[in-house]
Amino acid sequence: MAIRIVSDVGAPVAVVAVDLITEATAPTWNEWVAYIMTAGGYLGAVMGWGGDFSKNIGIASLPWAAKKLYDRVKGPVGTSRRLTYRQASVSRYPAPATKSPYEGVKLV
Repeated sequence: MAIRIVSDVGAPVAVVAVDLITEATAPTWNEWVAYIMTAGGYLGAVMGWGGDFSKNIGIASLPWAAKKLYDRVKGPVGTSRRLTYRQASVSRYPAPATKSPYEGVKLV
């Protein structure tokens, strides 16, 4: 079983090149390009279009798409899923200050 340069090496190199190019030029499209390349590669392999090159595009882009899907499910970095409670502070301004209870009491 020999290594075919175009289909076995060229497809992963093409996936990496597309990832780097879309990350640099259109970062909002990077995630969707990963999904399109994976689905297109596997669909092409099932339908018999593109031969081994198409199949290897789908195989090589699957980890990229899985990472993007994981990041989407996980949510944005730096956010917590835990709810926090913070007591609201109430300002008394412009109301007059009042004396606190038992302010003038002395213990003997």
